[in-house]
Amino acid sequence: MQISSRRWIIAIAIALYFYFLLPGTAQIFYELYHLTQIGPIYWGYSGFKAAGYYLSVYEHRFLVCCLVAATFIVVPTLIRKFRGA
Repeated sequence: MQISSRRWIIAIAIALYFYFLLPGTAQIFYELYHLTQIGPIYWGYSGFKAAGYYLSVYEHRFLVCCLVAATFIVVPTLIRKFRGA
């Protein structure tokens, strides 16, 4: 059961995104909402803003990001194993 390097890179990129870029994503949604005035974009802003805030003040932020990366590595491998492929 060898895990591809592509999956490692994607998992690390997602963990780094969670760790550093959630508040920046909220800012992008905020600016996009004010350019377009589309309501669901503001909901996206609210969700990313809340997620970015709560993750930034959470004591175990690094652990959560590592667990997210591990999930993206392990879950597809387990699914493939149980399907017998």
